[in-house]
Amino acid sequence: MVEKLLLNLTRAMKAGTPSERKIAKYLIEHLDELPFETAQTLAAKLSLSPMTVGRFLRSLGYRQFSDIRADLRHAEETVSIGQPATTEAGERNSNPFSQLLSQQIQAIQTAFDMTTQTIWRLAMNEITSAGDVFLATSPEGLDASRHFYGRLLEARGHVHYLGSDNATYVALWDFDPERTLLVIMDCGGNLAPLQRLSATARKGGYRTLLITTRFYEWGPESVDLCLAMPQSQNSGQGLLQLVSLLEFTLCALSAGADDAAKTRAKNFAALKRSLRG
Repeated sequence: MVEKLLLNLTRAMKAGTPSERKIAKYLIEHLDELPFETAQTLAAKLSLSPMTVGRFLRSLGYRQFSDIRADLRHAEETVSIGQPATTEAGERNSNPFSQLLSQQIQAIQTAFDMTTQTIWRLAMNEITSAGDVFLATSPEGLDASRHFYGRLLEARGHVHYLGSDNATYVALWDFDPERTLLVIMDCGGNLAPLQRLSATARKGGYRTLLITTRFYEWGPESVDLCLAMPQSQNSGQGLLQLVSLLEFTLCALSAGADDAAKTRAKNFAALKRSLRG
């Protein structure tokens, strides 16, 4: 839940209202202090109304400030398990929760740094200009890829989800190779099916874009474009880096959308509100 909170705060800092950006910035910079905050104290510090703070918390999926505190306490308890409280010299280690937050913020910063590179701009152009976009992933990446698939549908049409079932890969060959992009999301696990899919697609003339933390296990000739995140010993941090990069991708596509795409996004938002009742 802390990872989701950080991603939502990062998104609010980029695309929120002035008040939302103000709140998000404060929360990111003072996460280790949030267990001691309330909506009222936060509103007073930021010269905002408690109602404004409450609306922002609800937009993050929290009913009240105590829900955030509960998530943060749970994260601290999880990280504290198995970690010594003192060093050999008898000195206290730094707060393990602060260590977790530092790792998470670093992961988001790593993903953000990727967005300044030429390869990232080329990848965005491929996603925008392709007639049809297919997404394929390993079983380990189903949740992240389904989220990306649903959000990508809000930004553009003709997006297709292949999941991790080899049988569904056949659908790709019903589309024109010159107008089709295959996006492969490597989230860990067995590489062989995705590697074979990529090799076969390239032989068929399809453009391929790989998003991975394991570039060297693929090899430089495996795909046409590769967004390679630095490999991390912490698999959770690697996944956070990947999810962060996907969120930045979606923000970029939304920012560069034409009028038709903006109308599409508004219609999707209205549909989701109506379905929530």
